[in-house]
Amino acid sequence: MLQAAFEPYGQVQHVKVIRDKGVAYVKFEKASSGALAMENLNGAVLNNGRGPKVKVLLAESPNARNSPHTQRQLDLELAFDPDNVPPRSRLFLVVPKTADPQAIKEDMGKCADLEYCKTDLIASKGVVFCKFLKASAALKTMEGICDAGMLCGYKVKCMLAEPKSKNPRMEGLMHAGFGPSVQ
Repeated sequence: MLQAAFEPYGQVQHVKVIRDKGVAYVKFEKASSGALAMENLNGAVLNNGRGPKVKVLLAESPNARNSPHTQRQLDLELAFDPDNVPPRSRLFLVVPKTADPQAIKEDMGKCADLEYCKTDLIASKGVVFCKFLKASAALKTMEGICDAGMLCGYKVKCMLAEPKSKNPRMEGLMHAGFGPSVQ
């Protein structure tokens, strides 16, 4: 039943059900497929409306479970960075400083669910920030750019943008009593 529910969103590699915990893990071939499934299936009722209702979340890697970050710290990162809603919806691109900002904006404008493309830092730092309405759209765009290695004829690197609270200034605010202390 889970395999059938998740397959419309992409190539499912593996489904693991842990019945005694009421948890299942669905692994997709591509991250964008997993994000698309989360966006569409979270809160859905499976089995032709007879249940169960599913809660679809991004699974933590086994290493992340031992991380000092708590859910409260992750929530605080979102509070400090309203642009990170939904999470994993922003891309950071490293481009040549000589790249044409308008050409990049036009090329990115063809991407589904693009909210904005900020190119004002190309000449000084060689970076572009792009925000999408959905995490699945950002991930699909990232996969396409990474597969091609090019954008508008320029060799680029593309990655998910970190929440702004990851920067040292925000860490300082957290240490100054505006959030939980980081150990």
